[in-house]
Amino acid sequence: MTSKLVEHLAERVGHDASGDVASTARNCLAAAVELLAPRPAPAASRPPEIAGFASRWAREGIALETVLGAYHDEIRNGLELLADEVADERTDHFLAGARLAIHVLEMVTVAASTAYVDEHRAVAREHQTAAQTLVSALLGGHAVGELARATGIPIARSYQVVALGIPAHPDERRPVTGTDAARRKLRRVQAALADPLGSRALSVLSAAGGTVLVPVDDVPARTGTFSMTPDVLAIVGEAAEVPLTAAVATGRTARIPELAGRAHDLLDRLRAAGRPPGLYGVTDAGDIAGCELPQPGHMTIVTSPNDHVIGRSA
Repeated sequence: MTSKLVEHLAERVGHDASGDVASTARNCLAAAVELLAPRPAPAASRPPEIAGFASRWAREGIALETVLGAYHDEIRNGLELLADEVADERTDHFLAGARLAIHVLEMVTVAASTAYVDEHRAVAREHQTAAQTLVSALLGGHAVGELARATGIPIARSYQVVALGIPAHPDERRPVTGTDAARRKLRRVQAALADPLGSRALSVLSAAGGTVLVPVDDVPARTGTFSMTPDVLAIVGEAAEVPLTAAVATGRTARIPELAGRAHDLLDRLRAAGRPPGLYGVTDAGDIAGCELPQPGHMTIVTSPNDHVIGRSA
């Protein structure tokens, strides 16, 4: 039964995009069958091509359900083959082959899924590193044209510069699990920012806060404009499970270092004054110099004729 299953799985199929996944899946399954028969191999023993191809497919953008679907289809076909080959009086042979097929399926599902997810995480880390490098360059006032081309991240003409303050979650005060709780909170914040601010928003964040750059398009996209608003801040605060405070200023890309400095200065003053959580706007130069602090939700930015007015929200 083992030889018949290996022979069946080793057959080649079509050469189109979907066929390539199917045929490669067959070869991986055949390698797994040979490894597991006639007796199961140790759990750590897996044909290396299973993880190798899963990583490649993840980087190429092939959906995980397509990969696992190909493996499941081939196992299903293999079981049908065994059922056709075995007569009623030899059901014990069919059961042995079925057990082998299920063991193989378990192996490739775990190996392929693990490698696929690991590759996705690696790609995400690469993108995050590139984005953070770009943010650091923008905040430092450095030329970013070549860096933007290298990372594939487009640069807008203007940005909302958001100084974000994230207080400690109660779980962070626990002596043993505090670090893990802070890390989980940060991941929740990053995930919550992605949808309302779009894929072009850039950020450098820690568990205590940081800076978010939201592109301001001269021509609004068909899907609508993305911006930091009181509602967005509330959504992110719900994900963080703590109330957030943010100060926002808007201007041309070349002025990001100045705007970031002013936004963070305002955020520090808001904290020192014990102001309630919410979204505050940098209103003018006099405000930063020591005049009355703005109220949360006030988002008119008027610092120079080149600045964008992004509206008011009471």
